[in-house]
Amino acid sequence: MWGNYMQRKGFFLLALICGLIAAGSMYIYLNKASQSQTFALKPLVRAKTNIPARTVITASQLEVVEIPIQGYPQGGFSTIQSVEGSVALLNLSAGDLVVNAMVEHQSIRTNSDGKATGSTTSLTVPNGKRAVAVPIGLVSGVGYAIKPGDHVDVMVTIEIKDPNVNTQSFTTTTLAAQDVLVLSVGDAKDEKAKVETKSYILSLSVPQALAVTHGSEKGSLRLMLRNPLNTEIRQDAPFSEKNYMEPNYINNYK
Repeated sequence: MWGNYMQRKGFFLLALICGLIAAGSMYIYLNKASQSQTFALKPLVRAKTNIPARTVITASQLEVVEIPIQGYPQGGFSTIQSVEGSVALLNLSAGDLVVNAMVEHQSIRTNSDGKATGSTTSLTVPNGKRAVAVPIGLVSGVGYAIKPGDHVDVMVTIEIKDPNVNTQSFTTTTLAAQDVLVLSVGDAKDEKAKVETKSYILSLSVPQALAVTHGSEKGSLRLMLRNPLNTEIRQDAPFSEKNYMEPNYINNYK
């Protein structure tokens, strides 16, 4: 009986040793295979710095890296020249790979001599929109936290005369435009306001541009910064001092 036990133990040790030898051999084989295997590389353009949405991409904002061709993304660019001058459709962070779906190559109008006309700024304006500059102060501009590529709602507060009583008027606040893309932000001088202001260039449809411009001339504007994932369009009624007198005011305006 003792002999059978020792015999079984010997077989177990022998099997264990054989298994270890086989595993070691496989490890050595795979290690050598991985070292000897070569992957074909292909250049791929990626963002070198942060690139705001709807801005013209420059060569200094890009760099080229080499990646295995097996993992090359569809629509990738292999040269900086193929991306330079295009417009970013979304905010790009440093290190992001640039593919065709992220940029827009817009055609530029040419004159009779075949020369391009228009500025690069015009390329940042989405189709069907117009670039409109409005002066916004520190408070109205959310403490100047709004940056190019952000989306905002535009509120207008304006005094309106009561059509039924010519001598009376009331002040109302309403949404003049919603989910508006900010194209750029710059310094501006507003002598009438006598306060520091910045020029916010907004991407507006023509009806939005009319409403925002009229509100800017006859009243005051204020921007509301939106979460980029929030694309909700609201149908809120204009707000005036009369709303404060409603019995359910607190419940209606939470």
